Amino acid sequence: MHLMLCSLIFTTSFTEAYLLQAEEQFCERNFDAAERLYDAAILSAKTHKFVNEQALSNELAGHFYRDTGRKIKSVNYFTRAFENYNEWGAVAKATSLTKYFEIGDAT
Repeated sequence: MHLMLCSLIFTTSFTEAYLLQAEEQFCERNFDAAERLYDAAILSAKTHKFVNEQALSNELAGHFYRDTGRKIKSVNYFTRAFENYNEWGAVAKATSLTKYFEIGDAT
């Protein structure tokens, strides 16, 4: 049981580490690294079935793409975040993302 708990904590921390590094690279304007790290966070969360982490990773990636002028790509990430938040049961949070679904509104 202890080993299982340690594995769960490590995996969650690993996903969060990718996400924190992605945000750091975004702030430092190292956009190529940020892209890879957002996708790594999303994949890690998906692989380990952490829907809440997957939702947050997709949402932050959506903001990254929106803020770097890639509106169409941002909508794809916001849509996935919306789906993940709904799957997790965070309906109000999911609904708050709908303002980013329109390409013209993703500014």
